[in-house]
Amino acid sequence: MQSPNSGRVTNLEFKILLVGEEGVGKTSLIRRFIENRFDENSIPNLASPESGYITTQLNLFGAPIKLQIQDVEQVIWEDVVSYYLVDNDGILIIFDASAKMKIRPYIDYWFQPIRQINSDIPVVVIGNKSDLTVKVNIKKIAQYCSKLGINFIQTSAKTGDNVGYAFKLLTSEIVKAKAAAKKAAEGKRADGLSNIFTRYDL
Repeated sequence: MQSPNSGRVTNLEFKILLVGEEGVGKTSLIRRFIENRFDENSIPNLASPESGYITTQLNLFGAPIKLQIQDVEQVIWEDVVSYYLVDNDGILIIFDASAKMKIRPYIDYWFQPIRQINSDIPVVVIGNKSDLTVKVNIKKIAQYCSKLGINFIQTSAKTGDNVGYAFKLLTSEIVKAKAAAKKAAEGKRADGLSNIFTRYDL
């Protein structure tokens, strides 16, 4: 780790988890973000069998950030949420915007168990498949997410629309959360992350 006076930022590494029902496009979103391609016959879960994650890197706020990304296979979420929250720094909740569904119970199914265990972990809700006919009320979803205090965006893994932005948005929320936690614990920025933290009023 570099000295805070060196002017260089320590390489950051965060773990991101994608959750959502089967078929919402979790693996396709990861493939689009990392490989910039779309496969109609995408095989679920691109992660390494050894680590459970697929790794990539992005630059944010002038700093290189390593991301380890994982998507959850079909599970009873409330039974495994505590296990997944131990290792991950941020969560993307994915739903299929082209499917007619009651979205509030869907978001609650994934979000409420998260908040019961961790009130601070950053969460972003994604309505994927925006390239298809949208069958949900986007305005009401945005309002509900705002009420919950989380961000909501639409994406299309097929066209690439907003996919990179979704991952960057969550990563920026993770950085802000880490900065706020550090400030609360130490009252100051005292390591190589300082160059990032100065982008915020922390």
